[in-house]
Amino acid sequence: MGILDWFKRRRTRPIVADAEGKSPFEQAKAILAQSENKKDIISAKMEEATVKLDKFETAPMIKTVKTKPKRARTKEGTYKADDKTTPNVNEAWEGGEKPTKPKPKKKNIKVTRVKKNK
Repeated sequence: MGILDWFKRRRTRPIVADAEGKSPFEQAKAILAQSENKKDIISAKMEEATVKLDKFETAPMIKTVKTKPKRARTKEGTYKADDKTTPNVNEAWEGGEKPTKPKPKKKNIKVTRVKKNK
C-alpha cells in the first residue's frame, strides 16, 4: 500500500475538502510535488556551489622507503634456490634481484717509526 493509496480507499464517512475544495488525496499530491521541487532546487544549488580544483603534482610529496631484501621461501618455509636457466632473474630473492653489499671502506693506517732511546 503506497502513501497515496491511503486516501483512495473506501470510507464510511464523507471526505472533507479544504477551503479551496481539494480532497485530501489532491492535498497530499501537492505536498509531495513541493518536496520534489525542493530537492531539485537543492541539487541545482549544490551543482552551482561546486568548485573544480586543478590537479597538482604529487611526485615531490611521495617518499620512497627502502625495504630490506628478503629471501624467497617455498610453501614449506624453506629457502628457494636460484634457477640458473634464467640469468636475468634471481628466484632466490623476492623482487628477482640479489641485494648488493656495500664495499667496505678502506682503513687508512698511518705507520710511524718510533726511535728507541739507548
